[in-house]
Order: sequence, then structure tokens, then C-alpha cells
Amino acid sequence: MKPRYFPLYILILCFVSAEETKIDVSNYPRPTMYTVKRMGEITIDGMVNEAAWMVTDSITEFYQTQPNPGYTATERTVVRILYDEDYLYVSAILYDSEPEKIIIESLEQDFDSQSNDCFAIMLDTFNDDKSGYGFLFNPAGAIKDMYINNDGTSINRAWEGIVDAKTSINEYGWEIEMAFPLTSLRFNPSDAEQDWGINFLRRIRRKREDIYWSPIEPFEKLLTISKGGTLKGLKGIAPGRNLQVKPFAVGNNYSGENSSNQSDAGLDIKYSITPSLTLDATYNTDFSQVEADEERVNLTRFPLFFPEKRDFFLENASLFEFGDISNYLYRMAPHRYSRSFTMFHSRRIGLENGQQIPVTGGGRLSGKVGNFDVGYLNMATESMGDMPQTHFNVVRARGNILKKSNIGAIFIDRNSGGVERDHQSMGIDLNLSINKLLLYSYFAQTENPDTEGDNSAGRMVLAWRDAKWDLSAYYKKVGNAFNPKVGFIQRNNVGESFATVGYHKRYSKGPFLNVNPYVFVNQFDNLDGYLESRALKAGLDIQFMNGAMLFSGITRTDEVIKTPFSLYGAEVPADEYVFNNLSLYYRGDRTKFITINGNASIGGYFHGTRNSVGLSASIKRGYRFIVDIGMNKNVVKFPDATVNADVYTLKIKYNHSVKLLNKLYFQYNKADEILVTNFRMNLIHAPLSDLFLVYSNISDVNGDEKDNGMIALKFTKLFTL
Repeated sequence: MKPRYFPLYILILCFVSAEETKIDVSNYPRPTMYTVKRMGEITIDGMVNEAAWMVTDSITEFYQTQPNPGYTATERTVVRILYDEDYLYVSAILYDSEPEKIIIESLEQDFDSQSNDCFAIMLDTFNDDKSGYGFLFNPAGAIKDMYINNDGTSINRAWEGIVDAKTSINEYGWEIEMAFPLTSLRFNPSDAEQDWGINFLRRIRRKREDIYWSPIEPFEKLLTISKGGTLKGLKGIAPGRNLQVKPFAVGNNYSGENSSNQSDAGLDIKYSITPSLTLDATYNTDFSQVEADEERVNLTRFPLFFPEKRDFFLENASLFEFGDISNYLYRMAPHRYSRSFTMFHSRRIGLENGQQIPVTGGGRLSGKVGNFDVGYLNMATESMGDMPQTHFNVVRARGNILKKSNIGAIFIDRNSGGVERDHQSMGIDLNLSINKLLLYSYFAQTENPDTEGDNSAGRMVLAWRDAKWDLSAYYKKVGNAFNPKVGFIQRNNVGESFATVGYHKRYSKGPFLNVNPYVFVNQFDNLDGYLESRALKAGLDIQFMNGAMLFSGITRTDEVIKTPFSLYGAEVPADEYVFNNLSLYYRGDRTKFITINGNASIGGYFHGTRNSVGLSASIKRGYRFIVDIGMNKNVVKFPDATVNADVYTLKIKYNHSVKLLNKLYFQYNKADEILVTNFRMNLIHAPLSDLFLVYSNISDVNGDEKDNGMIALKFTKLFTL
């Protein structure tokens, strides 16, 4: 080539290389990477500077899922994997052209990954395109982990894995090194050479950019196991016995009517009977470190659902799920996971009418047998006051069919004080996912000696979901005698109909990331032959490019009240009512120094009006010190009475590091006139090993009753054998 053409040639090359590459994320072939056995020393310190890393395959091709699906990443990422007889090693160098703008929102375990820069890995160790592990890390080293089942349709967010991970931030971005003990991962040891499913996610928060090594569609996530690539090269590895023993010692001081000083000890054991079947056992179970429930005001005539917070019951909880919990909607609104019925709710074990009942112990067998997910739970609670000793048995089986579908059954038995058939319930469910068509169904029955009538319940859901449309409808019937005493249900003796149409519009630039208008109708017909209630709603959900969210809607409600009921002393008489309501909910950008959140519900309410306004602010000093202040005011005006039901909260967090976490929480419920105080310090002194200092107190502001308080010091230590 002649020299005079050389500058033009260079210009053309630069133009071609600078041109953005776009792929079809829905049809892109699944990529493959290779690993080799570690040949030199590796120090897990968050700096990828050991020579051992340089001999293995490195992957650098990442593609956006948002905001520009299919385009190459705007920042370079390099990932490598090594292994030996004991560990799987993963490193990532995450280059950033503006490292001073890296966003870290929290040091807490299970942090909000949407509000942080982060790096994540998915491991499908059985390479079955259905189950696996998910680990997410932010640049400060906080971890969020979970166990994934049924190709991401069932997620156990309470699962905790063992991993040694360190991060560092430098002038060209940030780095992370991880070591996963093979004894903490389940895989098939009979395969001489392992092929694992794998995928990587990097989130660059300030750009709203999510990039994947094995590309996925915008409405999918890292949890979509079947969309992962393949890791090859693992040879001669074994999972080991995977026996974990975790003893604990606790000292409690109780104040109030039953003041006392107590000390106790107990034991938790986890043992992998097979690589895919695990036994968990607990003795003299203690939950003193569990956070207090959030105070809530109930302005309905139905019970509220409070989630489980105890670690033992949270682990593998998704396996025992049965009821109105299928994710057939995927709009962004915060109420999308509200529950009206679940056959098994573990809060029924050891909690009775808000009172804690000591748990003697029990065990749980869970995992896979062939193509079936199986679970068996046996727990016993002690006798206390008028409550006799109670035994709980739950059996769950779920067979995986097709690609993302399953068919299953559940059986629950509760036996109190040796009485036969105190309670039994059973059900079968079928969940089909064929391309973008979803079908969820169940049929259930309960047996209670004190009830007669129709003791059955069933539901059928049909839905269509794709990148743009959200269409679904269902019908549910609940008999008058259906009562899952080891579960939760809001109302029975009804037939419920529901239908919704929603549209999703995604943007790659501008202020909006996702706009979702929708309409729905939800109707309850009493089985005695009259309309019980109907809600017609038109809504608009917006997700902004900066991470903020706005949910709005107008609802027309028809209510037929046959039996009067009370709301904090004000009576709602039997009558037919029609009223309208405007609702708004706003969640601000959580990466800002001050984040403002708000909600409002304004309009009619039975024969009066209801105006509810909530406002909260989160004030951050870095990512260690956070103050949350909240107020929720509810004013219900009836012709003959006014109800003021307000809740005020103050939450102070100081997290010194990812291993030392502190939280002080005050809640004042004006309607019930109680003040709840909760302090929790957690020192993670070794992997899955903790020292807790907890103080909890419930005060009657009027002084009519004594305070009920508790202070506990609890020490746990995990031994892996």
C-alpha cells in the first residue's frame, strides 16, 4: 500500500471498529468458555494480579439487555475461571472509564442489586437448564445469593452459600476474586468431566446498563437458567460429604409480666445425602435474632398476610409453595406479589395469635430425586399455656415436565395434643409454560373436625407474556368450609374472576426505561348467590432511566356488605356501596444522597371517604450510614365517626463493613397506641457464622399494660466437615 493512502486506511479501520455491533438476543447461540486446573498460588484479595490467572480462558464479549438490547457493552469486562480439588475460582476485572462514579448503595447482605453497580454469576452445576445458584456482588463486597429452580420461576432468596469474595476499586474500575468451596455446591460426581451451565451479569448503575455474557431478552433475568452458556474443562472433582454443623448459644432477658433470665443452646445440621438431596435438622430452635414485623394498619375486613422472616423456614421455602403465588403478572407495581391464599404458611409453626410458641425442633428433607423436586418437613412445638404440644408434617413433590413446567402435590398434617385429625389439607397443581403461554392451576381440600360444607378450592390461570404484552385471566372458587389452618386465606365461600391487559413499552434513551399501561377487573361472587365485591382499575406504571418508579391508578369499587363490621371502632353497616379511588406510589432513585418516596390513596370508602398519604425519606452518608424516616397517615371519615390510623417509623443503619451490621428501628402505631423498638447488631465472624445482639420492646403508650421487652445475645459457628 502506498504511504499517501495510509491515513485514509487508518481512518476507515477506526470507523469500522467504532461502529456498534448488535446481535439478536433472542436467537444468539449459547457461548462456551473453558477452565483449567490452577497451577499457581491465588490469594483472594480482590486484586487479579497472580500469574495463575493468565493461563486460563478469558471472556470479554458482553452484550446489553438494557437499555439497548443486543448492543455491545460500553465498558470492558474480563472474566476468568480456575479450579482445583477444593475450590472453583472466579475473577473479574470490570473496567470503568469513570471509576469515581461507581455506585455503592449498601453493605447489607441481600442488598438491592438494582441500586448498585454489581457483578453476578449463575452456576447450573447439573447442566439441566432448570436449577442453579445465583451470586451477586457489589464493588464493596456485599453479597446477594439465592437458589434457583424451574428455570427461574421459583427462587429461594433465603438460601445462603459459602463463598470467599474480595473486591477492590482502583483508577481503572474495580476487580473481584471469588473462591467457591466445592463442598458447598451440588453436582454429579459420577461425571469424570463436568459441563456446567454458567452466565455472568454486570450492572453499570449510572448508565442503567445490564450486560450479559450469554445474552437474554429484556424481560428475562440472570435467573433464566436455560439461557446460560457452558463451562467446560472441569475434571476429577467431587462434592465431598457436605456436612455442616452449626451449634448456637443464646442468653435472653425478658421484661414484662413474664420477666425472666434464660440461657440455652441448640444445634442445626445440614447433610447432603446425595449430591441433590439435603437433610436439614434443628434442635431447640431459636429465632431471637429475627427482625420485628413492620407495623401495618388494616382498613379492610380481611386478615393481612405477614411474610416469614425466620431463616430455617425461609430456606427452600419456594419448594413448599402452593396457592395464589404464581407469577402470572410481571408488571412492576409493588403489590404484584400480595397473597390471598397459600396452603402452607410456615408462620403457623411457633406463632399463635402473635404469641411465640417454643419450637422443640424438627427436620427438612429437600432436593431432587430423578426429575422430581421433593420436600418433607417435620416440626414440633412445645406446650405453652392453653396450647398443647403440636406436630406439623408437610410433604411436597413436584415433577418437572417439558422445559419450564411442572406438576405436583402437597399434603399437610397438624396434630395437637395427640388428637387425631386436628387438621389435614392436600392439593395438586399443574403449571405449564409453553413458549410465552402460561397455564397455572390447582385443586385443594382441607379436613377440619369442626367444620362442615364445601371444603375445596381450585383455580385456573391462563396468561400470555412477551416483551410487549401482559394478558391474563383466571377463575377461582373457594368453598365455605375451606380453611387451611397451617396456611393463609383471606376469604372463602366465593368465586373470584380476574382479567387484565397490559402493554410494555421499553426505551433505550430519554427519561423513561419502561412504561406499562394496563386495565384489570377483579370480581368476587359470594356462593350464596350475590355479588360480594368488584374492582375495575386503569393503571399506569413507569420505570425511569434513573431507577425511580411511579405507579398510578383509578379504581371503581362495588361492595355488598351483608354483615356489619368495625374499623378501629367505627362501624360499616350492611348495605351496597359504590366508590372511586385514585392511588399513587412513587419510589425515588435510591442512589441519591436523599431519596424521597411517597404514596397516596384518595377517594370514597364505603359510606364515607378515605385519604391515605405516606411519605418517607432515606438519607445516606456514603453507603455505611443510612437514616430512614417514614410517615403513613390514614383518615377515614364516616357520617358518624372518624378513624385516624397512622404509623410513624424511624430506622437508623450503620454498617461498618460487610461483616458488621447495625440497625435501630422505631415504629409507632397510633391506631393501636403502641411503640415498637428493635435493635439488631450482627457480626459475621466467619462464613455463615454470626454474633447477634438483639433488643426488642413493645410499649403501650397509654401505660395501661406493662412493656414486653427482650434482650438476647446469640453466638453461632458453622463447621464444615
